[in-house]
This record gives sequence, C-alpha cells and structure tokens, in this order.
Amino acid sequence: MAKQRKGRPLSTVEAAVLGSAASAIAQAVTTPLDVVRTRIMVDKAYSSVTGGLRKIVSEEGFPALWAGTTPRIGRSLLSGAIQFSSYEFTKGLFQ
Repeated sequence: MAKQRKGRPLSTVEAAVLGSAASAIAQAVTTPLDVVRTRIMVDKAYSSVTGGLRKIVSEEGFPALWAGTTPRIGRSLLSGAIQFSSYEFTKGLFQ
C-alpha cells in the first residue's frame, strides 16, 4: 500500500475508513473474551476464562460467545472513524 500512496500521508477520509475497519475487527475478535469477563464479574459460577468459555459453549452454544457483537461493532465503527481521522487531521496541522 505504501508504494501506491508513494509515501504521502493518509487523508482524513482514508484514516476514518481504515480506523473504523481496524476498530471493528478488534471488537469482533475480542467479544468472546469480553462476554466471559462480564460473566465472571457478575456470576460466581464462572471462575476462569477457559472454564467460562467451556461453560458458555456447552450450555448456550458457540454463538453465545458473540452476544452483543452488533452494538459493539456499531459503536467502534463510529469511534474508530472519529479517533483516527482526528489524529491524522491534527497531525497534518503540525507538519
């Protein structure tokens, strides 16, 4: 990608799109761990991450690990776009 851009910095729009994508991917990948973490904090029946993962999958099925993914990704798309585009815009002011 650097060859295509020929060393030019990211535009604000490019930073927004790439930041949104990176943030959404990170949220989707970490959702199962967040589900287990929340269960551990709320319910004493969950004592460890691996035990929690096994318990959720056996009792509720594999898709339960991604409960709440849609709102998390929606929020991260917006926040990622704002954060990365703001950073690139501000960085451009000082170069």
